[in-house]
Amino acid sequence: MAGMNDILQGFRFVSDGAVTLADALCRYVKEGVAVGRLKGGDRFPTIAEISKETGLTFAQARRVTERLAREGYVRARPHAGTVVRSRGKNVLHGRVLFALPDVDVCRYYPAQLLDTLRLALANAGYAFSVATFPLRAGAKLGELEFELLRATDLVIAARATPDVQACLATSGVRHVFAFGDKPVSGAAPWIQVAPEKALVRFARHCVVAGVKRVVQIRIEGHETLDAQPVLEKKGIDCSWITIARGEGEEELRFDVIASRAYEMFAAMPRETFPDLFLSWNVFATQGAATAFLSRGIRLPEDVKLVTISDVGLGPVHPKAFTRFEVDPSAAAEDIAAFVLAILVKGRHPRPPKIVPQYVVGETFP
Repeated sequence: MAGMNDILQGFRFVSDGAVTLADALCRYVKEGVAVGRLKGGDRFPTIAEISKETGLTFAQARRVTERLAREGYVRARPHAGTVVRSRGKNVLHGRVLFALPDVDVCRYYPAQLLDTLRLALANAGYAFSVATFPLRAGAKLGELEFELLRATDLVIAARATPDVQACLATSGVRHVFAFGDKPVSGAAPWIQVAPEKALVRFARHCVVAGVKRVVQIRIEGHETLDAQPVLEKKGIDCSWITIARGEGEEELRFDVIASRAYEMFAAMPRETFPDLFLSWNVFATQGAATAFLSRGIRLPEDVKLVTISDVGLGPVHPKAFTRFEVDPSAAAEDIAAFVLAILVKGRHPRPPKIVPQYVVGETFP
């Protein structure tokens, strides 16, 4: 059997600020099992040995071992300590399907989220695939229905539209909903975005900056976050304006959203502007900011603008806006841990809450 040095000998960690030492060690072990460098029955280092060799604290080393055991890469054997599980036991346990809107503006579904989720599930022995569905009420869910006919163990549905809820309820496949619309029925778990802490920080900044009036920008018929209750507790007036979405094939297309936002804000009288616009759509932000700049309205000197996610407007506005941002990798890891607890452990844990980060840009220097 391989000893401690055989398992950790080739492990090297160079911090890049994005991956922690514990995550890097987990990845190293998983890759070793995947490529056959680590064999079933190899002795896995003790928690004390991991701590000594890597510099992790005892608690961090214990969490690494527990995580690898939970995901099926090591197991404790009576009187023999922890050993590596054989490669064959985590090749394929089943399939997880991620279903998302085909015309969604992608504020929660960047490639990084899907790639991280795919890797986390693949490391635990689950195939991962993606299917799309239309948001239009009454539209046929052909692709989703086809995918459900394949061997699927669990569906993660991004957006709980009534049509998707009905489709999944009658399919008999276990499913959870993530982000967006709250399910009408409480039968399926809902992984929701919980922005409360970020909104409290935002409200405090508004008070310090002397902001008295905020207008939130939303897309017609699109579920969104809401800062109004938190702002009003601080004595800040908060209202909404709505951008009409397109019709038919144009519905919720990113270029249509940006264009409609541009038209709205290019025509909006300057005297009606609030102290701050809060946009819950990245493309609406682009349209609004471009309209302001084309009119000679300076950001943030003349009007402040806060947005969801980062917005790049090239050389016109190179500095980052103050924004609410979901870390796609962290969100994917939380979702993966939740669905694996259902699939592998057969448990019914409480759904995680995805907490957006509040990133302060030039809006509040």
